[in-house]
Amino acid sequence: MTITEKLANYFVQLDYDSLPDNVVHEAKMCLLDSLGCILSGAQTQEIKKLSKELSLSTEDQQASIIGINNKSSLLYASILNGSMAHAIEMDDVHKEAKSHAGAVVVPTVLTYGDILKSSGKDILTSIVVGYETMLRIGKGINATKHRMQGWHATSTCGTFGAASSVAKLSKFDENQMVNALGIAGTQSSGLWAFTANGANTKMFHAGSASASGVLATILVNGGLTGSNQIIEAEDGGFYKSSSEEYSFDAIIENLEDDFLIGNITRKPFSCCRSMHPSIQAALKIRESGINLEEIKSIKVRTYEVAKVQCGYTHTPQNSMDAKFSIPYGVAVTLIDGQALMNQFSPDRIKDEETIRLAQKVEIIVDEKFENAYPKNWGCSLEIETTNGIYSELIPDAKGDPTNPLTQKELEEKFLFLSKDLIGESSVREIIKMVQNLESLNDISDLVAICQPNVSIKSC
Repeated sequence: MTITEKLANYFVQLDYDSLPDNVVHEAKMCLLDSLGCILSGAQTQEIKKLSKELSLSTEDQQASIIGINNKSSLLYASILNGSMAHAIEMDDVHKEAKSHAGAVVVPTVLTYGDILKSSGKDILTSIVVGYETMLRIGKGINATKHRMQGWHATSTCGTFGAASSVAKLSKFDENQMVNALGIAGTQSSGLWAFTANGANTKMFHAGSASASGVLATILVNGGLTGSNQIIEAEDGGFYKSSSEEYSFDAIIENLEDDFLIGNITRKPFSCCRSMHPSIQAALKIRESGINLEEIKSIKVRTYEVAKVQCGYTHTPQNSMDAKFSIPYGVAVTLIDGQALMNQFSPDRIKDEETIRLAQKVEIIVDEKFENAYPKNWGCSLEIETTNGIYSELIPDAKGDPTNPLTQKELEEKFLFLSKDLIGESSVREIIKMVQNLESLNDISDLVAICQPNVSIKSC
């Protein structure tokens, strides 16, 4: 059996009743966390404009756009819902796979499940299948090498996660699942070139992966076949074409016993996860009572990917630049004591005091953090002032599996992200529905509550 066939064989047979309780719980938390990001993303101007354009671009209005009172075609809705999940940079991430599975898998499952009127059990099972597929392929590809060649794993590996989750919802057999994964893989794309000018296409990477996965399953139903060696083929296989080092064994290692969904990092700040260690360190130093006017220099020691990805500018020209700037993130956190959406708004990033402070930040690749990456995403922050030196070491920032957001904190995050759009009563009802999702007969009931100004019924 090829790797693709082994994945398909296992995931076709996997059912809700065989999932451990802790895995079901994690799937629910992934759903809630990702749904909050979707509902917050729905409120951004970029998504509102895209929603209007894509809704007008087709007469097909069968699929729900979550959090927006519009419908569109299945593929366009997949693009929008996935893009929303990735828009505010607060979606979950897996360290070794270096990808945001929630931003791809959850909107895909909700979009397609709404069409199929899937049960809560089917939704949870498909979320697990999508996460495991995407993260295992991301882990095996050597995400660091893949990233340093300019690829964005959320998009490239996300196509596989989206395809397997929809194939599971569609109750595909093994051969159909293999074809879906093969077709998904040949659509893999997504490049980091957006950092060259602060383009906002990164959110589209999640939406593109979602739509590619959906399209793969549609094409399978139409008779198209995909490579059963899409990952390992010597000529044109996904791994050989997009990474210098990789491990096929890592994909299927402990496949039946080790669920990677149990090792998810969830974000408390609205920016690239590689900025979170330095932001948390800045928060701790700020709490110690540092006088910002006395700061002479700021040194961030971290791993190479963090410097490449988040060290290319001290003077962000737009919000996307700011969300990938450790110097700006440290500066705004020291001043505001927070790093949420407001801190990365177009008006906030123009503040002269913040930009002056950001100029004092130096990012240094430190062998200690480089050797620990990607298992640990850490940093040390040292601030020299006229009255002494402040320092903090962060091996793994808040939200890491070793230092997780609690369920209460996740629910508070969901409330914060979604209440302005749908109201607090709907938020509370959604939390209850997610907690008891296995008893839900039709996921469309949950999707309906996510629309603005919808009267809810007690469940």
